[in-house]
Amino acid sequence: MFVPRGWKNADAVAAMRDFLSQSPPRRAAIRDLVAELQSRDTFSLRCAADVARRISAREPGILQAHTGRLIDLAAQLPGDEWQTRGYLVMTAALNAVTHSERLRAAALLRPMIHDERIAVRAVALEALAIIAITEPKLRREVLPLLEEAESLGRCALRCRARRMLPVLLDTAAKRAK
Repeated sequence: MFVPRGWKNADAVAAMRDFLSQSPPRRAAIRDLVAELQSRDTFSLRCAADVARRISAREPGILQAHTGRLIDLAAQLPGDEWQTRGYLVMTAALNAVTHSERLRAAALLRPMIHDERIAVRAVALEALAIIAITEPKLRREVLPLLEEAESLGRCALRCRARRMLPVLLDTAAKRAK
């Protein structure tokens, strides 16, 4: 039986650089990445989701045409594919541009906030905060979660809360003016 070698950070960085080195609008690269996201092979899917997350963090909105598909893929994954699901929901949060996409992603993220795995909760918290930047109603829900995570959470939760809380508060202050 063939077992693929592990996906290392260096592999993900190289794949991201390869993707970003192509000239915009990168249609072929996006098409290939989306095809990999449809893979039935869990390893290939996880690697593609990691690359999608990384390129979306560098260029938010680059996969906005595929946000609905990303949300659907994340919703369909079984519980043991938590890492892939985390990559997909983060990618969806970074690419969601419509109100309905943001609400669909938030609906998928809410149960993840209560997951037993700290990594899943941390990803869900960060993704919800990203969505809440542009969704004022969600902001009221997410701010207390971030404040609690900052003071009582585990290290991963505190780090995400410390990074996202100032951004969310700054956005709220700018919109209040």
